[in-house]
Amino acid sequence: MNDSTSKLPDFSDQPPPKFHVSDRRHWALEDEAIKEEESNKERLPTYVEQLRKEAEEKDKKLKEYIAAYKSKSAENDEFRQRLQKENESRLAQLKAGLFKQLIPILDNLKRASSAAQSTGDFESFKQGIHLILSQFENELAQQGIEPIPAIGRKLDPNTDEVCMTVDTDDPEQDGMVVEELEPGYRFQDKLLKPVKVKVAKLKN
Repeated sequence: MNDSTSKLPDFSDQPPPKFHVSDRRHWALEDEAIKEEESNKERLPTYVEQLRKEAEEKDKKLKEYIAAYKSKSAENDEFRQRLQKENESRLAQLKAGLFKQLIPILDNLKRASSAAQSTGDFESFKQGIHLILSQFENELAQQGIEPIPAIGRKLDPNTDEVCMTVDTDDPEQDGMVVEELEPGYRFQDKLLKPVKVKVAKLKN
């Protein structure tokens, strides 16, 4: 036999071949599924914890907003109450100042009434009433209250109250105030009391 043909090749200097073995047995597959599930469970708490932290942070911010709103609302309530008290105090001072000016007029009226009863002098009583009336009108004028002139002008529905009418043949007199039945008053640009008037009306 020829030695050259029967000699096998020498592979001693070659690295051994690598083999990958995949265990397809059902229990091996179950083990891999369990490991994957456990890995997912390990990741799940981390995600839930992140959501919980975000929810806590949002809840904290919401509570801060609510607290800030309540604080601001309380400040506004205190400001309104303080402003209301200041307005009430200012109004009380104005009333007190007005009453202080009216009391002397009341005293004079009482003195005139007492004098008329004790003396029976009606003329003196009449003069005293006129003086008190003049004093009262002056006091109203000082407070900015003035009568509304009405005689000799056209009817003004903003200040006048028509109580009576009188016929006229003159077209120019139609709607003219011919008589003041009761005086009216205004304070600056505010109407306190309308003038009660008699107005001329053109005959049909």
